[in-house]
Amino acid sequence: KDSKKMSADAPLLRRQRMGFAYHWLSCTALAMALGILMVVLSPSRVPITRGGLSRKPLTRRELGGRNSMIEKLLNLRGGDLESEKNRGNALFQQGKYEQARDVYTRALDNAKNRKENICLALLRNRAAANMKLGDYEGAIADSTEVLATDPDCNKALLRRAMAIDKLGDVKRFKMGYRDCRSLIFDGEGATGSDTLTEVNRLEKKLREAYYNYVDDVDEVCKETYKDAVDQIKYSNIIDKAVADLDFACDKVMEKRNGNFSAEWPYKCLELRMSCFKQQSNFEMLQEDLGLMLAARPGNVSLRLMRCMALECCESWPKCLREAESIITCKKGQNPTMAEYKEAEAYIKRMSYYVDKLSDRER
Repeated sequence: KDSKKMSADAPLLRRQRMGFAYHWLSCTALAMALGILMVVLSPSRVPITRGGLSRKPLTRRELGGRNSMIEKLLNLRGGDLESEKNRGNALFQQGKYEQARDVYTRALDNAKNRKENICLALLRNRAAANMKLGDYEGAIADSTEVLATDPDCNKALLRRAMAIDKLGDVKRFKMGYRDCRSLIFDGEGATGSDTLTEVNRLEKKLREAYYNYVDDVDEVCKETYKDAVDQIKYSNIIDKAVADLDFACDKVMEKRNGNFSAEWPYKCLELRMSCFKQQSNFEMLQEDLGLMLAARPGNVSLRLMRCMALECCESWPKCLREAESIITCKKGQNPTMAEYKEAEAYIKRMSYYVDKLSDRER
């Protein structure tokens, strides 16, 4: 009889227990929500210290992630990343670089999209803090992440170049001086004379160090060609472009005995020839044309251009021989009708000048 009564009361007991558990969980969740709401709405957050409000706050490592949940909730508020950036900037201005870096890091760790403008600003600022703290690898990493989204960011370009210079990693010198070149020609530009002076100093230092490190002639010619094109395209400074190309051509003369048949050495020589032509430097023009013809002997256009340079230099006998070699089709040349007529015109003029010169010598 008792067992029948207990079995009849079992559903009621289960419902009472479930109701108690439900009320307990509801009260616990409400208490947690109220606690979190109080923290979020509090006007100031008191840092956890080693034993007193006047002492130095504990670092992130010492906290052991105790505030990670609260920090994530705080960063979910609208505009909190901006306030965290401003707080980090204030610490940076006070010279508290490590604390500023921690603020930037905390904000970035809880950001949903690191490609947003506010996150790029946090990365740039953390790179600056890393520079102050001597963490050059960290500065390079942050600047590289910024440049992956904004390739023309002047602050990221400058800070990465400065970090590479401080680090002294020869394998990254190419990246460093390329950053300076991008800052000068492609980026937003350096602001202020002091910054521009620093950029020019870094560019020269890193470039020379890179060229002293690399031993591949083709690589040197390739990078030098790009530098010279930038000089002509953006600043129209032909003298600097020629100086860059002289360096590459000297390397070819030294390492390959003047053999410019490879792609990038020939391009450097060709660009330098164009610069000499634009400067009306016919003496150097005819010398470069001679080197180019040694690499491309069947190019009739180059031979006619060399005739022009020799005529301007008043080297009439050489010009006559060059034009006659075009007419006789030496070295497998096949001039077009227009080129054939142009060569005949050179022969006619040079023959007159050579005869006149012979009369003078008599």
